[in-house]
Amino acid sequence: MSVAFAIQTPPAAAALTRCTGCAHLPACQAAGYGRPELHGLRCIAERVGLLRDGEYLYRPLTPFHAVYAVQSGMAKTVSVDRAGRERVLAFHLPGELFGLDAIWQGQHDSAAVALGRTQCCRFPFAALRDLATRQPQVQAHLLCAMSRLIHRQHLDAADGSADERMAAFLVDLHERRRALGDTGALLPLPMSRADIGNHLRLATETVSRLLARFRDAGLLRVTRSGVELLHLDGLRRVAP
Repeated sequence: MSVAFAIQTPPAAAALTRCTGCAHLPACQAAGYGRPELHGLRCIAERVGLLRDGEYLYRPLTPFHAVYAVQSGMAKTVSVDRAGRERVLAFHLPGELFGLDAIWQGQHDSAAVALGRTQCCRFPFAALRDLATRQPQVQAHLLCAMSRLIHRQHLDAADGSADERMAAFLVDLHERRRALGDTGALLPLPMSRADIGNHLRLATETVSRLLARFRDAGLLRVTRSGVELLHLDGLRRVAP
């Protein structure tokens, strides 16, 4: 949908066209997009085709034109240094905005990669900037999204034992999924053990060993698709 079309179309009708029938609408509503003051975001959203595991949404040095939110599945953002070493910066759940860090320099310095079958929504920055100037609530939403991401990266980069970092990572993912309306004990982990270790500054073998230790302590059960959290309070006590 072009910006001109979005302006000509009544906001409620445009949002209805974009989101009605979407199976993932409840997650977006839980993330805040269902609030009347944010209906403009739904008007400018563009669906990005289904990505398979390992496919890129954007790569480093890609010109910046939009910010993104996961619609279904999960994505990771990855930086690459001059020596070619990768660092997993963050994992993104449905409704969580990412790509905002590219605004200041006009290009992405990281890559966004699908974890499993993933679908995203794209918010063209020109339309987003225009919307934010007219609707202060949208501007506040973007600032909160940036603040949450910075806060989460600070938590993930904090010093602590391997047990503490792993427990905090699992608790954080659970809390973020619960905010989206998923109150179940099953925590999908579509990322690899190597990705988790890279993100938490742990060896892949250490991640596997910690999951086994938590399992033996009765804190969780390892499944084919992730982990089932059996004792959330126990994990919270391990986390810093």
